[in-house]
Amino acid sequence: MDYGIITIDTREIERLTKELKGFEKEVAEATYHALNRTVDFTYTQIGKLVPKSYAIKKNDVLSTLKKNKPSSSSLEASVTSTGRRLSFAHFPFTPKTPRRQTVMVQIKRSKGKMASKKGFVAPTGAKDPDKIPFNVFKRIGKIVVPEKGRYAGKVYKRGPKKGQPYRREMIAPIRTLSVPQMITNEKVGEQVQQLAQDKLEERLNHEIIRIMTSIDKNIRRG
Repeated sequence: MDYGIITIDTREIERLTKELKGFEKEVAEATYHALNRTVDFTYTQIGKLVPKSYAIKKNDVLSTLKKNKPSSSSLEASVTSTGRRLSFAHFPFTPKTPRRQTVMVQIKRSKGKMASKKGFVAPTGAKDPDKIPFNVFKRIGKIVVPEKGRYAGKVYKRGPKKGQPYRREMIAPIRTLSVPQMITNEKVGEQVQQLAQDKLEERLNHEIIRIMTSIDKNIRRG
């Protein structure tokens, strides 16, 4: 299982706390609201930026994300992605059904489809229409006697193994990058981090101005 974390830099908060000494409560309130908005913004941006670099669906990215929002007692925030390496079924590949031709798959947008030397398309056995009926597999070198499927219980009808159970080489889906790896890719990760930082500073300034303006109005009325 891979993990990718986008954390929010708090140096701007520390600077404001020093500059607005005596208004620590107001800074904490502004920070709470600013961090909440920044987490939501960062979550959305990850869902946009990753599919721009990788040929993956937005929902496949968002399904790995968890928002870690601040609380009144802990002004910490982050967006965490957790997930295993994805199979080719999450990316555009051809052929879409079993055929005697080279499997082509696109992982990165910039590189187009590339040939898979070991891959072949086979049924997944998924009967539910919401599941993936076909995927790209590879042979893993382990020979077993099938207990399920079309060869289960069958025996060889001719040759030196006549009368013995069929033996087949096991297969497994080919897997590539995980979503956390895509998010922490140098190009994508830097973009997300910078956008999150800019948004935090923007929201902090907005919240500080709003709160201080409200305080000033109350003083004038008093």
